[in-house]
Parts: sequence; C-alpha cells; structure tokens
Amino acid sequence: MSESEDKEKKAYEARLQRRLQLLRDQLEAGKVKFVKGLKVIESLKAVRYATDGSVDLNTVDGSVRALAGAIEMSHEREELKKAFPLSKIQNAYFDFLDKNFGSFYKIMVERGLTPHQAGLAASKNNSAIEEITKPLPDFLKFIEEFWTYSGDAAHAHVEDMHESLKGVFGGDLFPSKENIVSKCGLYIDTLILPDPFLRSKHVFKRGKPKDHAYYLIKHGLNLLQYRDLACADVMPPIVAVLPDMSAIEKSEYEFFRKLGSDDALIHAGKIFGRKFDSVDELKDFAGKLNTPEKVVSRIADKTRVLFDTKLKGDLKDQIVKVAQDEYAELLGTTNPGILVASLALGRMSVSNELLVKARRLRGTPIIEAPTSWQYFVWKLEYDAEKVERETNLKNLHVLRGLQALSENEMEWLGRVPLKALIKLRKTQAIGEIRGILGSGIEKIAQADPTNFYRTTDHVFDNIEKAFEQHRKNIKKLSDKKWKFAGSDIGSWLVVGTLAVTAAATGSPAAGIAAIAADQLLDPPKLKHIPKSIQELADESKKIKRSPVGMLFKYSGEK
Repeated sequence: MSESEDKEKKAYEARLQRRLQLLRDQLEAGKVKFVKGLKVIESLKAVRYATDGSVDLNTVDGSVRALAGAIEMSHEREELKKAFPLSKIQNAYFDFLDKNFGSFYKIMVERGLTPHQAGLAASKNNSAIEEITKPLPDFLKFIEEFWTYSGDAAHAHVEDMHESLKGVFGGDLFPSKENIVSKCGLYIDTLILPDPFLRSKHVFKRGKPKDHAYYLIKHGLNLLQYRDLACADVMPPIVAVLPDMSAIEKSEYEFFRKLGSDDALIHAGKIFGRKFDSVDELKDFAGKLNTPEKVVSRIADKTRVLFDTKLKGDLKDQIVKVAQDEYAELLGTTNPGILVASLALGRMSVSNELLVKARRLRGTPIIEAPTSWQYFVWKLEYDAEKVERETNLKNLHVLRGLQALSENEMEWLGRVPLKALIKLRKTQAIGEIRGILGSGIEKIAQADPTNFYRTTDHVFDNIEKAFEQHRKNIKKLSDKKWKFAGSDIGSWLVVGTLAVTAAATGSPAAGIAAIAADQLLDPPKLKHIPKSIQELADESKKIKRSPVGMLFKYSGEK
C-alpha cells in the first residue's frame, strides 16, 4: 500500500469511528427507530469494541456503515440549522436590503408609487443611473456570498417544515403586482419567494445601464414590501426568501437548461408539425424562415405560439411587434423564425426548475403570470405524453380552470390586509378560519397520482366538490362579522380564476422520472446530473405525489 493510500485509509477509518460514535449516541438517546425484522438490527448486535474503547471496524458490515453515514448527515444538518436559524438569516437579509433601499422605499410609499414606477423613474435619469449602478458589482457579490454561506441552512429549515403547507412562487423573477401573500396567505402556511437579484443575473450581465438601474431598484423595493411578513415572529414563517440553487451551483443551472431544451424541442415540434432532434437542427430550420409570412406559412399549431398573453393582433402582427421589442434584443436577432423557435427555451427551463424546487422544498408551485402558467401547463402535458408512450396509461395530465372568467367565477378570500394576516397568525385564529374553509387547497396539493389512472373527471369532480363546499364556508365566515386589525373578513372577498394543473408522472420533472423510474425515452446520462438532483431523484421513488401547479388570478373585486 502506498503512503497516500495508507493516509486515505486512516482518514476514512477516523471518519467512520466518528460516524459510529454518533450512531451510538443517537441509539442511546432513543432517536433511531427500526421496523421489526430489519437485517441491520442483527448487524448492530454483531458490532464489537476494541480494548482502547474504539469500534472494531472488522465487525462493522455495510448496512451498519450505511446507517452510520445517514446518521452523520442528519446530525450535520441539525447542526447547520442550529448555527443558522432561519429567522436570523431572514432578518440579516432584510436588514441589508433596508440599508441599501430603505430611503427609496420611504419615498415610494410617501408618493404612492409601485416598485415598477420607482424603477422606471430611476432608469430615466442619466445621473441617477450612474449613481445607482456604481455599487452594483459589490452589491451582487455580497448577495451571492450571503446565499452561498447561508443558502443550504435556509433550504434545510424550509424543507424540514413537514407539517406546513408551502407554496413555491415561480414563473417570473418575483411577484410584481399585488402582494401575492394577500392573494393566497389564508390557504397556505408559508410562501417561498426567490431572491430576484440572483434570478436577474442575465439582465445584469447583458442589459444596458438603464436596465440595471430599473431592476435593481424594482427588486429592492419589491422585496421590502415582504419584510414584515418574512420577519414576523411566527412559526412557520408567513414568507421565506430563498436562493435558487441553480444561481449558485452551475451544474444545476446547466441541468435545467438541458431539460428545458428537451421540452422546447417538443414544443417547437408541435408548432411546426415535425420532429426536431437537436437545438441546432431547430435553429437551422427556423433560420430559413426569415420573414413573418414564411413563418406563418409553416406553422401547424398557432395556439402554441405564445409570446405573451397580453400581446394582441393576428400572428403575423405579433411576430412583427416582437421583432422590435426587448425579447428580440435579448436573443440578439430579429429573425422571425428564430424568434418563434426560441419561444419555449427559457420558459421550459424555468418550469423544470420550479417543479424540482417545489419537490425539494415539499411545496406546491404557485404562479400568477398567465404566460408562464401556460408554458408550465404545456410542460406537464409533455411529461405526461412521454410517460403515456412508455406505460400505455392514459389521462396522466389534467388541466381545468375551476371557474371560467366568462362564467361563474371562483370566489375566494384573496385580498387579505397584511397586518390582519400577521394578527391572525399570532393569535392562532387562522386555525379556526382554516377549519371553516376546509382543506380544498390541501387536497389539491396532496393529490395522489394513482387517482389519475381512474379518470381525470373523477379527480376534478372531487376538487370541484371541495370548492363548492368552500364557497358555502366563505359565507359562514362572512356571517360571523369577524374583524382582524380593523378589517372585516367580508371585505377580503375577490373573484377571478383559480386554475389547477397536474401531471401524474410520479416525479417533479421528466428528467427526474427518467432517473428514478426509467419511465422515459432518452434518459439523461447519470454523470451529467448534479449530485443534489440525484439525491432528489432517489427520494422521489418513495413519494407518491403528483406535480401540481396553481394559478391565482384576480378579475375583479367582490
């Protein structure tokens, strides 16, 4: 044995001794439970000690070593959480934001502006742009270092909130309109928001100085609107801001790009009515469609060409408009074919990441942007189609707006004053309200994918019944005339669309299904998959839960 091999062996044995001591401590404390009949019980009984008090490693088999390794990981996780309490992470983060944006926030509130309006104002004055963006590199460096240092602990805290119903925001850089907690805060325990500065890396790298000023101010002020919610002394927290790990770990970013590219090829195939085997093949095909007329003539399914739900006009007009806006600028081309072919590349990457993030945090994706919602729905549809081809199971994807905008709209408690929500949580009154409202949202979030194999109608019949009861229960609450923080519950009623989509792929994303269950064609090669994703895939084998997404959209006030 060489000197380096001997040193490596001794290091391994020292670590194994530590693991076994941790295992012994946990066993003596009664923290490790076993199912009767497990082989590892007999293996533990066979372990012997040397004369110096250490464990005789020759008596330790593979099952005990694996158990000790798992105990060590659990111990280190708990130590990490003790060292970095979630409340301290959130308070430190928002204190930093307040120092940088607090004065701007006061001006915004005094003038009755929105973060968007404040960002626009900052981006129209050259001297303001220069002053605001000068410290940008140092600011972004601090943000990245902060989350590199504390992100794992923050994620561990939220992941381990097992009894909480969690919503994971996605589909956009950050909530940009009404406070999204006001929309759904009575129906979930914790809303998980992303750090928008990390999500905007591409803008800060490629954008112009005016774009940098706009997004810097807008994100800072948007975040400060959630400070009281994130820092409220309640458990579980009402809001938790967490980093996207893909913004810190390059391997995760590349993984989601790969999944997104695969889904984008499927999407482009549906648009043009033909199969594409690679992004290069798609770009070569699309690049030849160099006029709006040529593009339109080759499109097989116009309903899949979606730039933005707000964009009006016929398809040709939309393509002309898009070629002149920032979407074309970001892509670096005005070629109409490339613009259409590239539609889903970014959107599908975002959808894949949202699904994996939600599974990792054991939450339900929450989306409020209609365009992002549609691509999310398509992504789940494509996952289900792949699994259906391999398993011969049908109806694995369902989409149903529980109420249509043109018909009887959904009614829910969706404009809750933030002070009232904090008061509800601190006084525990939310428990009584939840008891009256029922568990409609929770039933959707915990949907068992095996139910999908019956019929999609069966699944949504159950959901619609739950929300029919929900409407009746809202009336009960309104009749009680309860007030919180001076606000009457009856005034919180809104109408709009609460849409639900789900796919019973047995995993949070097609790529995970390929790893975990070999259900799909062309599974990614294991060596290209980040370790963190592999661990999630292993866990997904044990969890029977369907990927579910929810869209909350106002259409008016009650």
